[in-house]
Amino acid sequence: MALAAMLSASAFAQDVFKQISKIKDYNEAYNLLKSNLGNMSAEEKAKCYNKLVDLAYDKISKEQGTITSNQLAEQMQSGKVEAYDTVGLYNAVLNALESGVACDEFDMQPNEKGKVKPKFHKANADRLYPVRFHLINAGIYYQAIDEALSYKYLSTYVESAYYPLFKEQDMSKDANLTQIAFYAARDAYFAKDYAKAEKYADIALNDTAMSKDAMQIKLAVMQSQLKTHSDTLNYVNKLKEIYATDESNEMIFSTICSMYISLNDKASLGDFVKAKLAKDPNNFTALAMQGQAYMNEHQWDEAVQVLNKAVSVQPTNIAVIASIGNCYMYKAQEAAEKATANGKRLSPDAEKIIIDVYMQAINYLEKAKDMDKTMEFKSVWAYSLYTCCYRALGPDDAKTKEAEMLTK
Repeated sequence: MALAAMLSASAFAQDVFKQISKIKDYNEAYNLLKSNLGNMSAEEKAKCYNKLVDLAYDKISKEQGTITSNQLAEQMQSGKVEAYDTVGLYNAVLNALESGVACDEFDMQPNEKGKVKPKFHKANADRLYPVRFHLINAGIYYQAIDEALSYKYLSTYVESAYYPLFKEQDMSKDANLTQIAFYAARDAYFAKDYAKAEKYADIALNDTAMSKDAMQIKLAVMQSQLKTHSDTLNYVNKLKEIYATDESNEMIFSTICSMYISLNDKASLGDFVKAKLAKDPNNFTALAMQGQAYMNEHQWDEAVQVLNKAVSVQPTNIAVIASIGNCYMYKAQEAAEKATANGKRLSPDAEKIIIDVYMQAINYLEKAKDMDKTMEFKSVWAYSLYTCCYRALGPDDAKTKEAEMLTK
């Protein structure tokens, strides 16, 4: 009985294969196979899936042939340029890879003697690995039409590089992988597929041109998943682990500082920045962060000193120059509040000192204004400049009126 059942199952599988072999449409053959998989051995499944690869690959070859002929006709300026099935080509590449992976899964399983003797692995790897580049073209093609489909093609390009089917292929020759991984990471992030976004960003970190942007995605993914105080602390610890591997990474350093500020962990921020400045006294980011920390504590003179040093490192940094102006403004305001506390009247000498401080603020804020040609940093200096001009020069002064217009 057992032998009869085995013979019956084998005959059934051969019949399915014969039916698939006669079918020319991939989807029809695919549906026939899927509905009969339960009655087939691994060897028979591999054989049938390989037939599906054949069908998809035939479509790829046909459309690639047309593309090649068109390119030759354009180069030679002779012959007719024919239309080709763009969408059909891209679908065929996906289908070929899907069936190729399924074929390989069953092809690599031990036979009845317990031995792995793949029949289709090498041939499918050799013919399918080169056609992956169409996935990039597909991703670009669908970018403005269907973002989800564009992401599917780009992510498949990245994922397919690591398929067991292609384990013998030389991945180091894939010049597009890390760059496409970045775009796949970006699309995954916008789709809120955070696990894939981080996975692809990690691959893109190996791209010299894309590494900084890839790190931004990785950090954004990590930040998007912070729900509790404990999550935030764990995030900071992860950042510190990353930073320990590359202390020259200014983005990570700045993010850690920002997280300490958000946690109101003044001691950790101070220690972290001091450690950085001990190794690199002219580090702009550390100086700017230390200046911000002083500002948060209303230590205006200390902030001005540190921020001026930061400006000596980056003389065109508008935000820091404006921050120095803000320090002088807040210093003048606090001095005025203190001088008039408990109903006291402001003495002429005190007024002069305060006005002088406001004028120092105006000097830096005007410098920031003049440098900010695109008004990108307007929110940092515009209202502060108007406030200082109003207080030091009066509401009717031309500078005050000009500054007021800039706040609108």
